[in-house]
Amino acid sequence: MTAAASFQAPVLLVPDLALEHWPSMDRYARELATRVPAAAVPGEARTMRGPRYLARYVRYPRALRRYRPRIVHVADHSYAHCLSAFPRIPSVVTIHDLFPLHVVAAGGWSPRVAVRNRLLQRVLQWTRRADRWIADSAFTAGEAQRLLGLPAERVRVVPLGVAGAFFEAPAPAAVAARRRSWLGRNDAQGARVVLHVGTCAPRKRVETALAAVALLRSRGLDALLVQIGGRFDRSQSRAIEALGLAPFVRQEPAASEPDLITAYAAAEVLLLPSSYEGFGLPALEALAAGLPTVVSGAPALRETVGAAGLVVDADEPEAFARALERVLGDAALRATMAEQGRSRARAMTWERTAAAVTEVYADLGACA
Repeated sequence: MTAAASFQAPVLLVPDLALEHWPSMDRYARELATRVPAAAVPGEARTMRGPRYLARYVRYPRALRRYRPRIVHVADHSYAHCLSAFPRIPSVVTIHDLFPLHVVAAGGWSPRVAVRNRLLQRVLQWTRRADRWIADSAFTAGEAQRLLGLPAERVRVVPLGVAGAFFEAPAPAAVAARRRSWLGRNDAQGARVVLHVGTCAPRKRVETALAAVALLRSRGLDALLVQIGGRFDRSQSRAIEALGLAPFVRQEPAASEPDLITAYAAAEVLLLPSSYEGFGLPALEALAAGLPTVVSGAPALRETVGAAGLVVDADEPEAFARALERVLGDAALRATMAEQGRSRARAMTWERTAAAVTEVYADLGACA
């Protein structure tokens, strides 16, 4: 019996290749695979190695041809081209954000950009061929309809979720150790940790976060910025030096889930000044952990935090600094935000995400 013939699960959940090292995308696929009994994940997603683009665009789709499920769900639209391996099989694609389209629209040309744009066009062509689409937010669903021409009646908004572990308080000793690793001194001195979680891509506006923290320090507040999940580029490193922040910035390019949970508990506030997001998973995790959260007015971030976060509509660092001062200077406000954050996050669990995704499968008849 061949591997394809022995495949029994009604749904093949196609994740990004593990070699991409995209934590949020890995988490989405992992949480669905854990909670949707009808779904199975191809082993090649974890084991395939080699040059990234060759693996992503050639070897992975070719390897997927051996599977013949009743339905295929591509867990990230960046891999929609994998639908080429499943002719005449009902399909679902999750669209997380369409920021690359905005990058293309901004113009610019080089051989590398030309290749990127060509591959992007191919992926988007396959995205349009799906039978159903899932969007992380109403904002992303609207962009998918407007920019890709997708029919609204076949796009389902299914927010991302948060795991139960984020609601649980870490051991006090672990939290204290985490703060010592950042501060290198006694907590009693009143340092305030401003946390930023995510990449350092330009749309994350890390420079804005840096400038806001510099403003806090200029006003006598002992503020420290901890960045988790990215690597500063040259311009960001220069900004740190120019602002005199080198002693007051820490960076962790990667963190395990337990370490991330401890980081949320060890900080005073999460700051996400992004210009564009498709959802805002770090914001949701922070809400679950009871960490006061300050975000930009990017539509998807506003949608994620609702009334439980503090939304800053202005783009300049001064506006974010004022918001941070308000949160850090008011213990009662922090307690209220923590309570409201946990309440909002309880309505956005991975169990609810999985249940809504299963309804999409059922709509196509895979789980009837």
